[in-house]
Amino acid sequence: MEKKHSEAAISLFRRTRLIAVTAAVIIVTGACMSQPSSDPNKALPRKSREDSLAWAKRYTSSMAHYAGVKVGNKFGPFTDFEDCIGQNDEVADDGRYTLTYTVYAEVPREEQIPVVRKLRAALKDHGGVEVSSYEERPQSHEVVLDGRHKTENFSLIADTAKPPNTLRLSVSTPCFLPPGARQQKF
Repeated sequence: MEKKHSEAAISLFRRTRLIAVTAAVIIVTGACMSQPSSDPNKALPRKSREDSLAWAKRYTSSMAHYAGVKVGNKFGPFTDFEDCIGQNDEVADDGRYTLTYTVYAEVPREEQIPVVRKLRAALKDHGGVEVSSYEERPQSHEVVLDGRHKTENFSLIADTAKPPNTLRLSVSTPCFLPPGARQQKF
């Protein structure tokens, strides 16, 4: 029974990871830069992986709080550190990375649209997040919210996920260089 749940969780993780990574690439343009720039050697912000992960856990917890939902451990949380990819598809070997952190909450489908509306309002009022896209599908009780923090340059997603009655909350960081690492030049 546990193996069946693990396989389902892995399958869910793979599907949602692909969506999250695709969305992160689209939202976090020029992933190796904190601000769009034509200078590929612009200094990157520095943060350790541990600090990034701790921040992501706190932020998704805040998202859940604003949405009024409790994050569960049935699926996830999922932590995905990836190498940064530059504007010309370059990948440095200096340790720079992005992080996508995803948690899930069990929320009945018919409650997901109001829950994400509540989160959207809180993000606009208190979070400094610009909602880049928002879609409600009332017939199927599905919702998709994509956003980006204006000054800190991270992206987030809150949306209906599978299996039924599952809401995903995810954040993706900009590209960070670990403290003490020497930034590679291109």
